[in-house]
Amino acid sequence: MKAMKVVSWVLGALFVMSFFICIGREWLIQVPLTLALGWVAFLLRVVPEVTWRWGAIAETVGVGAVLGVGTHLFLRRLWRQLRPEEAEARPWPVRWSASLVALLVLLFSATMSTVGIGHHVGWLVSSREPLAQSSWRFLPSRVRWDNEELCEKARLLSKSGVPDARIIQALLGDDEKTRDQAERLYVVPWNGPGGEAGFLVFPRDPISRGWADAVRCGGGLKELEVVKAAELPRLLSESQGQVAAGTAP
Repeated sequence: MKAMKVVSWVLGALFVMSFFICIGREWLIQVPLTLALGWVAFLLRVVPEVTWRWGAIAETVGVGAVLGVGTHLFLRRLWRQLRPEEAEARPWPVRWSASLVALLVLLFSATMSTVGIGHHVGWLVSSREPLAQSSWRFLPSRVRWDNEELCEKARLLSKSGVPDARIIQALLGDDEKTRDQAERLYVVPWNGPGGEAGFLVFPRDPISRGWADAVRCGGGLKELEVVKAAELPRLLSESQGQVAAGTAP
């Protein structure tokens, strides 16, 4: 029965994890795992880069030793004055002094940690960066969907009379989703063979640009045109004269 319960819990956890991943909410799994085990990856990354200042370490040990010995001598003398009869039979224990010094160090560390946590919470609250970021947004299909959606929005703005040089500002001032797309993607105006206004959309990140497809819309095209990542450099070099001034990447 215990084995069946364990198997049931494991299968249930796998089902829940699969469900969250399928709906693009894998951050619900990543957050508790990061809170529980994130310190391991942090130490593996940071400890090899730490430079040990042995002089400062020696000073710290020396100050700690002086503090511990001074605290013990003071408390032992104070104990004798306050409890003379008991002090004769039971002197002030060293472990009490060590415990008190350790408590003071712990309180000092906790205070520093609290200040650091407050600083980082304030930074997270005031930052525009999302607390969680789905890795699905970097899939080729997802990038293409964002390209197509942003290209259509740019084309509609152009049709409404917004100048090409102000298209990107208009997109950045739109809703949160459009602003996020415009911050990650280039929106480059270009003119078709007949002079019709169009747009070329592709990732700003050079690494993503190497594998993600670009999209063209407008410019006399009847429908969206997907541009393979390998063809994008050639297309940009050929359309330098067609790109609006000040909008080329």
